[in-house]
Amino acid sequence: MLVKVAALTLLPVVLVGGAVLNSSIMLVTVHNDDVRLSIPVPLALAQIALAFCPDEVKRIEVPELAQYIPYLEDIIAALQEAPDAVFVEVEDGNDHVRVYKEGDLLKVTVRASTDEQVTVQIPFVSMMAVVHAYDMEGKFFRTSRLVGALRAAPSGDLVHVIDGDDEVRIRMW
Repeated sequence: MLVKVAALTLLPVVLVGGAVLNSSIMLVTVHNDDVRLSIPVPLALAQIALAFCPDEVKRIEVPELAQYIPYLEDIIAALQEAPDAVFVEVEDGNDHVRVYKEGDLLKVTVRASTDEQVTVQIPFVSMMAVVHAYDMEGKFFRTSRLVGALRAAPSGDLVHVIDGDDEVRIRMW
């Protein structure tokens, strides 16, 4: 009898542990003079936690986006099929902004003359998952499906910001 009780008690721990181990992990790192933080966020655990949140956290209302959603899927699909290319490039003195496609990623790089650098890499598969997270009838995003869009991202950097000695990086594992 004791073995059955122990097994039933440990079952939720094993299930949640298994979900976390099989999950994508978003790693947020912050480095500056005073702080060195590394925060691993198991996305499966974030999705589980969202189930227990109040309703206002489970959705992000964006009614003005509804008119564009039908076109976004086609635009993203066309971008995926397009060859690698630079879409926008602006140079102003030592400041440089570039928006381009490389492989399965839409990339944005910003280099400022003040030692500021920003790099954002958005996987097309994640963009498509964001579009599918939108509820056309209710005109809102389901936050659990937005977390799922992050889980669709391949391993690597999503965001990397350097501002002098301060650095923030968000990457997927």
